[in-house]
Amino acid sequence: MLSFLPTLRFADVLDILVVAFIIYWILLFIRGTRAVQMLYGLLLMLAMFVLSKKLGMVTFQWLVGNFLGGLIIILVVIFQSEIRRGLAKMGQARIFGRAPASPPLNLLDELVQCTFRLAADRIGAILLLEREMGLQEYVEHGKKLDAIFSHELLASILSTRSPVHDGAVVIRGDRVAAAGVILPIPAESSVVKTMGTRHRAGWGVCKETDAVSIVISEETGNVTVFHDRQTESADSAMDLKDILMKLFATGGGESGSGN
Repeated sequence: MLSFLPTLRFADVLDILVVAFIIYWILLFIRGTRAVQMLYGLLLMLAMFVLSKKLGMVTFQWLVGNFLGGLIIILVVIFQSEIRRGLAKMGQARIFGRAPASPPLNLLDELVQCTFRLAADRIGAILLLEREMGLQEYVEHGKKLDAIFSHELLASILSTRSPVHDGAVVIRGDRVAAAGVILPIPAESSVVKTMGTRHRAGWGVCKETDAVSIVISEETGNVTVFHDRQTESADSAMDLKDILMKLFATGGGESGSGN
């Protein structure tokens, strides 16, 4: 029964382990997303195809067979968002990527204070903090600034008299990269169905990238942080600072790109 073992090479074992790891990584990556339901649908179609062959259902077999014939193209179209995000995550590996963006400690302090001043004044906002994955594609949809971050600058951007106050603000290092950024609204799902438009937009960016999104509610003044497909509420300035320190692993870093 075990006669095949002598012919099993190290390369075969490695091959099996690599394939198993890839399958496990894919399943882990799409867990909790719409891709899971789509994958179930494709597996059901495959099972129906096998069953139709067993039962000799020629017409149905032809129909499903032609559908599955373009499976690669179908997978790319259906899972384009997940594929894009997966490739971006692979590119974050240290052999390819740069060191994580680490805003200086004084910037985090000022950002936290600015956030809660805006919240106290019931000024709604989306503040996007760039990490390893660049947000240039979002910056292109707003007004490019590349200005040193300050409370005065943020307050003027988000003033109701400002033409860019409705869009998101992208913060890169210690600089405001862009303002008035128009963000895509993610499709309806169980995660976002109870959210308002601003929170949906903030969640959507963090679903596609590794950015940190700080969303201030205009109605309640509540501060919510979205990151890595997670949601955290910051009830105080200390809460927000703790969250940001954890996410950026900042231990009192030096100023990044400021003057």
